[in-house]
Amino acid sequence: MDKTKNQFTNGVAGIGHPVILALALLIWWTTGRDDASVLLVQTITLLIILGLEKLVPANPRWRLGLTMFAKLIGVYLLGMFATGVLLVFYDAVLVPNLKAWALPPALSPVNLPLALQIVLLFLLSDLVYYWVHRVIHNSAIFWRISGHGFHHGFHDLHGVNAGSNHPFELVFILLPLIVIASLTGASGEAVSGTSALLVANVLLTHANVNMQTPIFNAIVTCSNQHRRHHSLIFSESNTNYACNAILWDHLFGTYSSGPVQQTGIGPRQPPIWKMYLLPFSEPDDADTVSTRRKQQSEKDKSS
Repeated sequence: MDKTKNQFTNGVAGIGHPVILALALLIWWTTGRDDASVLLVQTITLLIILGLEKLVPANPRWRLGLTMFAKLIGVYLLGMFATGVLLVFYDAVLVPNLKAWALPPALSPVNLPLALQIVLLFLLSDLVYYWVHRVIHNSAIFWRISGHGFHHGFHDLHGVNAGSNHPFELVFILLPLIVIASLTGASGEAVSGTSALLVANVLLTHANVNMQTPIFNAIVTCSNQHRRHHSLIFSESNTNYACNAILWDHLFGTYSSGPVQQTGIGPRQPPIWKMYLLPFSEPDDADTVSTRRKQQSEKDKSS
């Protein structure tokens, strides 16, 4: 029995990530390749992760209780509603203006095979988000106005935490793919496929499951790499900014690896309702770029 479990654990760690991503794309491909397909990919991927977190957790102490699970699902659903509203706004206001700056048809990736379009959109959109994310972590102002502390405030990271974002932050999260797709003139089908891939991968990166496939995860971010970004230790959390394409961290010198004992922004996890107020007020024992700038400012005044 132990041997079988070890083989399963090793299999999940070694090839689980690319296998689940391939399954996600297969589901998207065979179920209409539209918004409903993306939602189905999201649901099935989350269910798979919840099962794996029960069977082979990376950190057995990080058990997701029913109460916290229900709260996180509530946060997730609120985020999905806010996302829908923002997408309607972007489609009506932002996209038409961006298309005026789009590449000429002869240079557009729309002429490439669909699979290559999806790969390009996946990499380029995460390149944009890499820099947005890096600025947020290194700027007290952007850390606050993005509400990114909400996403980092949770102890004991799980797949469902992928959707635990402050509504303010959704403004930043949704922009990269919209901007890249509009400027490149990518096909709607390619955008849908990229959305499915991004949704599935971001769920996997937050999973409490050991996953790191050689070579594959030198390009695509996995759970072991992104867990490091959520570390309670400030210097560790200010690494691995690419949520989906860890390639960019390797290229720009912000990659790190190693075990993570705890996630969060401080020794205590605030109640969720207080986490919605983090853009305006952070706990005194929090360790973030915002609290560090505040402490430095107070030292400068007293010296």
